[in-house]
Amino acid sequence: MSLRAHQHRLPPVYVTEDDHERLTNLAGTTDTRGARLLAEEMERAVIVDEGEAPRPFVRLNSKVAFTDLTSGRTRVVEVVPPDAADIDRDRLSVLTPVGAALIGLPAGESIGVLTDDGRARVLIVVDVEQPQPAAA
Repeated sequence: MSLRAHQHRLPPVYVTEDDHERLTNLAGTTDTRGARLLAEEMERAVIVDEGEAPRPFVRLNSKVAFTDLTSGRTRVVEVVPPDAADIDRDRLSVLTPVGAALIGLPAGESIGVLTDDGRARVLIVVDVEQPQPAAA
């Protein structure tokens, strides 16, 4: 599917109430392409209770396999807050354009995004592994 097709159809974005508040606050901390995209995604997000979404979706600390349809490359990353980002460990900040585009997407959905260097990408979520609850 082309980027043009994605400009007309935005996929559903799901977040929990707690994540919505945290992500909205993070989006307001800086004025970057990724932060602006995250703010836009949070404005249109469907807020759901735990387990209420029709299928698993990308959350903070989720591991996500996605394919960049523009390059054909598949990557597996963990989408994390900016202070936990480490590209060498495949930990992608939610404030990057790709991280912001992936957050809230269920497996099987795709979205068009412009990277920080202005390149157009079309990403499709292949698989989502939900974050593990913190040990008590």
